Amino acid sequence: MDSSIIGKIEKARQYAEQKDRVNITSFAATFRGNHDEYNVRYENGAWRCECHFFATRDRCSHTMALQRILDEMLTKQPQPASTS
Repeated sequence: MDSSIIGKIEKARQYAEQKDRVNITSFAATFRGNHDEYNVRYENGAWRCECHFFATRDRCSHTMALQRILDEMLTKQPQPASTS
């Protein structure tokens, strides 16, 4: 392994320990729920999920779980997505 990649690996390790360096502004995932798989997105501080519960409440167990997982790195002003 050449010395330049060794330096990049070390820098990546340091960055990974400093989670405040990362601010996620958009994100897409497939969430495997108990009954089906759902596409979940986070864009411009707002969550979206294609499940039926989210359609009526602007939040659901899938978005809340991902928010808990990613909380430190999400944009600090998250708002529910409008259904319009």
